[in-house]
Amino acid sequence: MLEKEISILVEKYKNGTLTDEESAFLNAWYIKYAQEKSSSFDIENLDENLDQLWGSVEENLVAHGFRTERLKTAKVSLWPRIAVAASVLVVLGTALYFFKASPVKEKSIDRLVAADIKPGSNKAFLTLADGSRISLNDVANGELASQAGITITKTKNGQLIYTIADKQLAGSEDKFNTIETPRGGQYQINLPDGSRVWLNAETKLKFPVSFAHKKQRKVQLTGEAYFEVAKVMQKEQGLDRKDKVTRMPFIVASKGQEVEVLGTHFNVNAYSDKILTKTTLLEGAVRVSSSGQIVNRHAKPVNLIPGQQASLSPGGLTLKNVDTEEAIAWKNGQFMFSNEPLPEVMKEISRWYDVDVAYKGDFSAVVIGGSVSKFTNIKEVLDVLALTGKISFKIEGQKVIVSPLAN
Repeated sequence: MLEKEISILVEKYKNGTLTDEESAFLNAWYIKYAQEKSSSFDIENLDENLDQLWGSVEENLVAHGFRTERLKTAKVSLWPRIAVAASVLVVLGTALYFFKASPVKEKSIDRLVAADIKPGSNKAFLTLADGSRISLNDVANGELASQAGITITKTKNGQLIYTIADKQLAGSEDKFNTIETPRGGQYQINLPDGSRVWLNAETKLKFPVSFAHKKQRKVQLTGEAYFEVAKVMQKEQGLDRKDKVTRMPFIVASKGQEVEVLGTHFNVNAYSDKILTKTTLLEGAVRVSSSGQIVNRHAKPVNLIPGQQASLSPGGLTLKNVDTEEAIAWKNGQFMFSNEPLPEVMKEISRWYDVDVAYKGDFSAVVIGGSVSKFTNIKEVLDVLALTGKISFKIEGQKVIVSPLAN
């Protein structure tokens, strides 16, 4: 960015008239400036380098007329935003780090001109076995329905809990409920067996009203969900005609695969608009096998240990070690990306903010790394992505238009 432009932004900061977009660029520019001044600065050890980095920032503030008596106040107010920017704006593209050496065009600062779009929230629809449909974000807390000896309750935290009666009604094993989140929605449900499930946006989970009298607990998933499976024991008659107590398997059927577990924590990403179906294990053990027609039927199942991810593609199943924090970042209120192509990043943003995305060009070579809160307005998220120096955004109603940054 040109020296004159920086001077203008610094002056606006001193006067308290700096916009959010200008603030984001100024903060990131200071990070870049400090890195050039101090080659030993390490972004991965940010906390250990605060004083060193602020020293470089101080020099530049004074050079631009920022009074020394205000530096202490400036450090308190400006530094947290710089620290946040340093931790989340790690944008990896074509050897790109925050900004290229060439100046960032001023036009990118005012690229967002439409009304901002708020993030998603807890909302979902529950379809009962009798066909009745309940909008969970519209109903009050408390008991919603009773069926087959099971009471369904909505808590004040936006969760669904199933309470099973001592004596369940006959025939419940053949009835199913479905919970479905729209775009811009998420929800948590406690299944009848005590398992807990977090549903990401645009996700559907179909499950039996009761798991009683079944040999396995099988649910069907479309979209993305994080599971904490309860350990349930069952009695089976052995060859010696004596009952044997074993763990009751839990199976998640999703796009072309089945995940079988006994009691564990894992995440399944099975959106229909993604090529890969990904299963990530955090705790316990799971077995992932292919099903249906989309892959080679002879593809061998894979067994996961914590920290591993199975990816299902038309070519079969592959296994690799991953950062599990990234896999469940959505559940913890974050967008987190590691060298993800921009179109894949925009799919997540589209689902969460319930917006459509249009492209003016090919952005498959632009990749994104870093994290940002899901609970900020879309404008702030797009500000982060725009710091690649390669792209600009424009919001028109519920549509985000992605364009190359103009020369």
